[in-house]
Amino acid sequence: MRTYPVKKTIKINETYVMETLKSRNLEFQQEGNHIISSYPGLKKIELWTDGKKLYVETETDTQYSNPGETIKFFNNLLEALTGYTTKERKKLISK
Repeated sequence: MRTYPVKKTIKINETYVMETLKSRNLEFQQEGNHIISSYPGLKKIELWTDGKKLYVETETDTQYSNPGETIKFFNNLLEALTGYTTKERKKLISK
C-alpha cells in the first residue's frame, strides 16, 4: 500500500475518485469505502481516501507486454487524483 498526499485545492472523496476513473473510461466497483478498478498491466487498482490523503494498492500483471504505457497511465491517474506531478510526489515523499 502506498500513501499519497493530496493538494489542498482538491477535495478528495470517494465521489471525486469515481468521477476521475469515469473520465478515463475505467470500470470500477465500490466495496465499502474502497474503489477497485483495473487497467492493462495492473490486475487490480484499489483506491481509498481519508479526505486528506489517497491510499493506493496495486497488483501488477507481469505477463503484460507494454509496462511503459501502464506506468504512464498510472502516473497520469495519480496526478489527476492528487494534483501533484510525478516529480512533485517524489520530492514530497523524499522529505
